[in-house]
Amino acid sequence: MIKVKVRLQPIVSKINLPTVLRTTILPGESIERLFIATQIGEIFYIGDGEIRTFLDIRSRIIKLGKSEQGGSGSGYDERGLLGLAFHPQFHYNGLFYLHYSLAETQGPGALSEHPKSRFS
Repeated sequence: MIKVKVRLQPIVSKINLPTVLRTTILPGESIERLFIATQIGEIFYIGDGEIRTFLDIRSRIIKLGKSEQGGSGSGYDERGLLGLAFHPQFHYNGLFYLHYSLAETQGPGALSEHPKSRFS
């Protein structure tokens, strides 16, 4: 049996409600980057030793913790920005897809009729 030493080191802090971690290469670059999507609608990536904003769609996302009557919920919410997928040819075409709960929708689990969006 081979013994392996592992050491964990934080790479970012102060990210609110991370939901998705993905890696990809940005168009025009050659280094793979770590992307972090948050439930509240922000997507960050780690670049050159610092965290950078890739996309902010908080205005499109349903406000978390609100019931359908607009009051406070239980504090637990399964809505928001829930999915991030990069097109297989993202490095060349810049396309990526998001799955999120739209603002101004009704009900605790409300999603838009077409909850997946394509961005470039």
